[in-house]
Amino acid sequence: MEKPLEISFMDVREAFPFIDAERLSPQDVLEILLHVFRQTQGFVDRGHETNNRETAWLNGYLYRLRDNGMDSFVVENIGSSVDKMAALREQQQP
Repeated sequence: MEKPLEISFMDVREAFPFIDAERLSPQDVLEILLHVFRQTQGFVDRGHETNNRETAWLNGYLYRLRDNGMDSFVVENIGSSVDKMAALREQQQP
């Protein structure tokens, strides 16, 4: 089983001093998720968009940034969209 992706509030403050980890905006959630995923091997950003103060879309998947109560966030995959994935594929074709 893969270790879940997570980021501490301290790491959020270091990487994004303008973000309050306890009062996230939809754009903050997206920025944090992108930061976490960019640190994983092989990640390629094929498209992303904001959603709300807990979730954002990355590569056609909906991810939640969940406060785990231990001064950190855990990244959860909570769904996907075949339509979003197809649109991303269309955008990448020459």
